[in-house]
Amino acid sequence: MLTPVERGGLHLPDCGLWMDARRPKPFAVVSHAHSDHTARHKSFLATPATIEFIRIRLGDAVARRGIPLVYGEVYQHGSLKIQLFPAGHILGSAMVYVETDKGESLLYTGDFKTRPGLAAEAIKVPQADILVMESTFGRPEFVFPSLEVVHEKIISFCRENLREKQIPILLAYSLGKAQEVLKILERGALPIMAHRTIRSFNPIYGQYEFAMPETRPLDFDNMEGQVVVMPPTVRKQIPRKIPPHKIAMVSGWALQESARFRYRTHTVLPLSDHADYPDLLGFVEQVNPRTTYLMHGSTTALAADLRRRGREAWSLIRADQLELL
Repeated sequence: MLTPVERGGLHLPDCGLWMDARRPKPFAVVSHAHSDHTARHKSFLATPATIEFIRIRLGDAVARRGIPLVYGEVYQHGSLKIQLFPAGHILGSAMVYVETDKGESLLYTGDFKTRPGLAAEAIKVPQADILVMESTFGRPEFVFPSLEVVHEKIISFCRENLREKQIPILLAYSLGKAQEVLKILERGALPIMAHRTIRSFNPIYGQYEFAMPETRPLDFDNMEGQVVVMPPTVRKQIPRKIPPHKIAMVSGWALQESARFRYRTHTVLPLSDHADYPDLLGFVEQVNPRTTYLMHGSTTALAADLRRRGREAWSLIRADQLELL
């Protein structure tokens, strides 16, 4: 029976299966290589690209424990059949489809995005009886601008600052978000300087037909005339005495008015690798589950919205309040 619980990752206790467990397990499925979804498991199932990213992040010894599973192939785990489907989040990210020998099915999204990206495989959506979905942006106020508008905002920010002899600095997480930014900058034919952690992942993208543009290594003494891309954690390393510059955080949280002050940047650019509110609602319609469980973010609010739309939906991480209809 596929009854999901959240225990520092998704757990199916009746089957003994873990997904995205944040502490080491004898066996787990890893949806993608972001650090909050990985651990040093004794054995784990993941896409080949995810295993390569884990090799960079956690070393060869951990990566060798990975069992590569390409999208769509079936892995037999006891009485369960497991398949991975593209999640659209970052390169190699996967939604996990589990089916019992009785024919009951569950789809765990991990982090996902329905809009097409420049640096990740397009999402493919199977139907399932049970859906476990992340809901980071699960409130009506989170409606992202079109990709064309977002790309133009990023390119314009960089061009305007270069024209004014200021260094545009883009803060983007080193795996996934940074590569999406690099591909956008490539479209704008802009000169790019990138931090070493970002550059370390770029060759893997080339192996999967997402070749990254040429970048110069980050050099704080020679940033003039370059668009600088770095992880937010590196910001504290910026010398105090550098030429005039403007900093932008690249994040879906840009839709909140407080984001610029929270990130302490000149601006926040609304590029996200997660689904927004309309896309979350549309995704549930596509999967058409009998029950939806929500993890991460606005779980209770989105569950209530789904119930008002006639869907059975519940939060996995907070108590739901039944509405009086």
